[in-house]
Amino acid sequence: MSLDEHLQQQKKIIVRRYPSAEALAQVEIGKKFIVVQDDFDPSFVPQGYTLIDMKHKNSSFKTLVPQSLLFYMANPGEGEPEGALEEIADFYGETKGFEDDLIENGDTSVQEANWANLARGSYHTYLVNRLVKHRKGERDVEGEPVPEFNPEVLAQLDLSDPYVSQRVKVMAALALEKTADQIKTHDVKDVLKHVTLNYKERVKRKELTEVKCWAGSHYKIKHEYRTVDGIEERQETYSALNTQIGELESQIDVYRKQKHSGNVGRHDGALIRQYVNLAHIIPENPRAQLDISPPEKISEEQK
Repeated sequence: MSLDEHLQQQKKIIVRRYPSAEALAQVEIGKKFIVVQDDFDPSFVPQGYTLIDMKHKNSSFKTLVPQSLLFYMANPGEGEPEGALEEIADFYGETKGFEDDLIENGDTSVQEANWANLARGSYHTYLVNRLVKHRKGERDVEGEPVPEFNPEVLAQLDLSDPYVSQRVKVMAALALEKTADQIKTHDVKDVLKHVTLNYKERVKRKELTEVKCWAGSHYKIKHEYRTVDGIEERQETYSALNTQIGELESQIDVYRKQKHSGNVGRHDGALIRQYVNLAHIIPENPRAQLDISPPEKISEEQK
């Protein structure tokens, strides 16, 4: 199905020039990605949403997106982390599903639209900043705060629990092709860099620069550790590794649900993966880091 055909199909279902019952129903259930007609009247934008253009190659289409989501993506690391992770994960799922529907026989690419990738990158940033905090009274040579793992968050994730920590080390060992006994825990300050963004340094997207931006600051993985090209280079073995690592993650998930009477966070698995990357894998081999995608939304039946 071509982009034009897919958009026309979406627009017939979702919304007309003014908010239809279908569009308002989408807003009511908190949809983060609502396709609208190109002549949609901006004066009819629902409260809390923004009308934006999404680019695809030489074409574009309009969507309604929550203002809070654009704030998180324009101000990485700012705001309440759990809320940011929820919004970004939902948006990623909806845009990824839309983009996937456009890919036919492997010859249609939506990488120029890149909104799902942008959301994924923002999600990673919030995972990092959920896991760490400023080390009290310490600054680096550039005068920036120094990060350390937040012990309260690590405790919430049961990373000090022997059952969980043992499996976390095995996950790292599989990725690094070592034994669990060889796995070291590294100081996160060697991996992360604190950055403070001013307005000019922000993303260039017109839709995001129109969002009110603050002097946002956050931790990000240092440039020399950010490459993940090795995943493509070892795709066959990576698939097998993911199966083994996925089994360990399932064991951790089952154990933690039993321990906490089913009360575990939607993003805990991604947080644990990011911890494995930061504490064990990236300092030794950035190419071996575990891939992280925002989790799907949990339905009422899955709860």
